[in-house]
Amino acid sequence: MNCVSAIDSSNWTTATVGYEEFKIPPQYENPYSSDFDLYEFDEDIDVFSIRYVNPRIMELYGYFIEHYSTMKKVKVSGHDAVFFSKFDRHDDKNKSILWFSSGEEFYYITWHGNKITPTIKEVIKSCSKSKYSHKEFYKILNEEYQNYKIINSIENSQGYDYPSKDSGPHSFVSVGTNGFGFGIIN
Repeated sequence: MNCVSAIDSSNWTTATVGYEEFKIPPQYENPYSSDFDLYEFDEDIDVFSIRYVNPRIMELYGYFIEHYSTMKKVKVSGHDAVFFSKFDRHDDKNKSILWFSSGEEFYYITWHGNKITPTIKEVIKSCSKSKYSHKEFYKILNEEYQNYKIINSIENSQGYDYPSKDSGPHSFVSVGTNGFGFGIIN
């Protein structure tokens, strides 16, 4: 018989990240850094962190898709999520990231390891349920990744047209809620 003991998080501290309050396990209290966008336990952000990502979904989600070896859709504590993991040979550690939404906002949590642990599940359980349906959640992330690929394609085709001191006009690409913007800056 397999019995899984429930985690008692009643004595855990809390931290507000973005628009959500998360329970923080005792081993990750006393953060290295904490502000509106990020709760970072250690100088190494991969040890344990929670990040509010709405302003940077496209860039961060695209990066993780292209740089992590494992990616799969999962359900964690009632939240649709995307789980990323990889072995980092420089640190000699497995690193994991879990993307999820709470309310109308998107977050990710990072930790060392390659499994979604009961502790991570309890942190996710402590926040509000997502206001997005299963289909809406994945549609938003897919659209952000498609935008990421378009922007990278445009930037690569321009040869990273970054301005130098006396190089004259240069082009730019921007993405906003109204779509893509292209232009030239003098």
